[in-house]
Amino acid sequence: MDGKMKGITPVIAVILLLLITIAVVGFAFVWFQRIAQTTTDITEGELDALRQQTAKRVSIDAIDVTATKVSIRNRGTVPIPIGTTSEVSVYVGGALKTCTWTGTDCTGISAKISPGAVCTCDWPDASCTAGTPVRVTAPGGFDERTC
Repeated sequence: MDGKMKGITPVIAVILLLLITIAVVGFAFVWFQRIAQTTTDITEGELDALRQQTAKRVSIDAIDVTATKVSIRNRGTVPIPIGTTSEVSVYVGGALKTCTWTGTDCTGISAKISPGAVCTCDWPDASCTAGTPVRVTAPGGFDERTC
């Protein structure tokens, strides 16, 4: 040996730097791709839930003040559950009422208001006096009328 230290040749140094760069870029690509896919999945799920919620709209067709009944129409595009897991609430004068439902598909554990159908909520406790607000709520909105 003549006392000179030999290092890595410039060609090998460039090849090593290129390999390191390719590995880092590959890692970053996979990482960003996973983040983008996760974000897309979450966004699609939230959008579907919002679409389902807004498709459940109700309106009040009629109020029978003497029999304490309100007829509710599904103005949305999907059925609205009114059985044991009811998504429809009826308020009279601000007080939540417990409904006894009548109408096609409106009774039983899996009762629902089909799109375009009408179900009637009968609450037994008191008649609806003139001027009392009746409000019906569902995931897609609400309707309010007075007795």
